[in-house]
Amino acid sequence: EAVASPHANHVLQKCIEAMPAGELQFVLDELKGHVVTAARHRYGCRVLERMIERCPGWQTRDLVAEVLGSASQLCRHTFGNFVVQHVLEHGEVEQRRCIAGIILEDLQRLARHRVASHVVRAALVHCTAEDRQQLVSAMRADADELADLAHHHCGSFVVREMRRELRR
Repeated sequence: EAVASPHANHVLQKCIEAMPAGELQFVLDELKGHVVTAARHRYGCRVLERMIERCPGWQTRDLVAEVLGSASQLCRHTFGNFVVQHVLEHGEVEQRRCIAGIILEDLQRLARHRVASHVVRAALVHCTAEDRQQLVSAMRADADELADLAHHHCGSFVVREMRRELRR
């Protein structure tokens, strides 16, 4: 209930930031089975973000598994996309690789999506060099699609990030 409260979520976030990760297991236990719902919630997504930032990978593995199970929908969700971006930034290599694979399955549409384009950009920043290269190669595979993407109001930001990746 606290994750959905406009006031209690702040208290919960402060607890997550202040308490040692080992003492936060009760929060993970309460979230189990409700992670996707929390990720789609205006306040719940913030609680999940703090958990992903603060807790070690072994402790959040089940939480992130629930996110990964719905990642293709969460990428497109107004609040859920932030949770997916946090997994890309703070998650384990295999978790990031899983998201990169999900993005690859529908790259052109996700890169043009108002919300999901931010997840694609985060993948181009935080995934392994190998996964980033796969994403870049997929975008460059069709010159016409790439040109169209570069002129799209959301896709242009993805192409800009791809160019940064090529300069690395």
